[in-house]
Amino acid sequence: MSKIIFLCFLLITCMLWSTVIIEYEDTNEQEKINVSKFDDVEYFNVYELNKVFRALVKVEVLDSRLYVNMYEKQIIFLLDSSYVTEGKKVYNFTFPIIQNDSKYYIPVNFLQEILPLIYPEQIFYKIDKIIAPLPDDNRINTIVLDPGHGGKDPGAIGFSGKVYEKDITLAIAEKLKAKIEAEGKIKVFLTRSSDRFVSLRERTEYANEIEADLFISIHVNAHADKDVTGIEVYYLSTARTDDARATEALENAVVYNYEGGQEALEKYNDLDFILTDMAQNEYLQESHELCVTMQNNVIAATGGVDRGVKQADFYVLRGAFMPAVLIESGFITNKKEEKKLAYEDYQEKLAQSLFSSLDSFIRKIELMH
Repeated sequence: MSKIIFLCFLLITCMLWSTVIIEYEDTNEQEKINVSKFDDVEYFNVYELNKVFRALVKVEVLDSRLYVNMYEKQIIFLLDSSYVTEGKKVYNFTFPIIQNDSKYYIPVNFLQEILPLIYPEQIFYKIDKIIAPLPDDNRINTIVLDPGHGGKDPGAIGFSGKVYEKDITLAIAEKLKAKIEAEGKIKVFLTRSSDRFVSLRERTEYANEIEADLFISIHVNAHADKDVTGIEVYYLSTARTDDARATEALENAVVYNYEGGQEALEKYNDLDFILTDMAQNEYLQESHELCVTMQNNVIAATGGVDRGVKQADFYVLRGAFMPAVLIESGFITNKKEEKKLAYEDYQEKLAQSLFSSLDSFIRKIELMH
C-alpha cells in the first residue's frame, strides 16, 4: 500500500508537465525547455538555461546563491527563496527555488515574467512561446592537430640515431584523431597525414581557413644533455626561461633550415605576421587553461617528469585565431625516453591522456561561455 501511495505522490508532484518553446528571432530555429510540476507549480531545471541560452550556471551552496551568466549579464538567484537579482535590481517570482534529487528547479514564471524585465530589448514572452536572440555557439566543433615536422624535416633525432620526431608526432596525432572522432561530436583535421613537409605558417593558416576552434601542435624534444627527460606544454608568449628559449630556438630553426634561410626568417618577422600574431592575445587565457589541463593529465597518465607549463614564441603558434598550444611529449635524445616514445603502447597512452585533457577542457570552456 505504501508503495502505491509513494508512486502516486511521484506522479502528482514530479511529473513532466509540458514544455516552454524558445523561438530564436530572425531564424527558423526553436528549442524546448522541459517543465515538471511540483505541488501544482510548474518548474524547470536551471541547467535548461545552458541548453537554450548557452548560459553559464554555477551553484554556490555555501553562499546560498545560484549564478547564471547569459547575454552579457549576471543573474543571481537566492537559494530556497523566490528572489533574484541582476545588478541593483531585485525581482520576485513568487515561488521558491526547490532542490530535488540534487538538482535545482526554478518556477516557469521566471521565464515568462522576469526574463523579459531583465532583458527588455532582447527577450519577449508571447502567450505560447518566448522570443530571444540566437545565442553564440561556443561549442568546440573543429580541432586541428599538427604533427610536428615531416618530409625533408625529420625534427629531433633520437639517441639511437634511428628514431625521428616526425614519425612519432604523426603516430600520436593519428591515434588522438581516432579517439576524438569516435565520440562523433567534433571534426578533426591534421596539418599533414603523411610524411611530407609543411611550413610553419601553412599550419596555422590551414587552421584559420577551416575556422578551427583549437590548434594543438604535437612535438618531442631534444637536448644536448642526454640525461634530460620530461614533458612540457607551451602557449604563445615571450620565453621566460633558458630552457624555454632553447626549445623555442630548436622548433623555430625549421624556418631557417628548411624554408629558405634568412629570407624566410624575415617573413616570419614582418609587420603583417606580427599583427596576426597579436590576434593570439585574445586566446591566451584559454590557451593557458588548455596547457594546464594537458600537462596535469599527461603527467598523471605517463608518470613522466613534470617540466611544467611554459611560454615561448613559437612560429607555429603565431597567427592562430583560436586557442593554440604546443606539447613537447618527451626527450627523444634520452635513451630511455626515446624507447618509450617509439613504443606504440606508450603513444597510445599519450593519445589517451591528451584526449582526456581535451574532453575536460571542452566541457569547462563551453560552460564558461
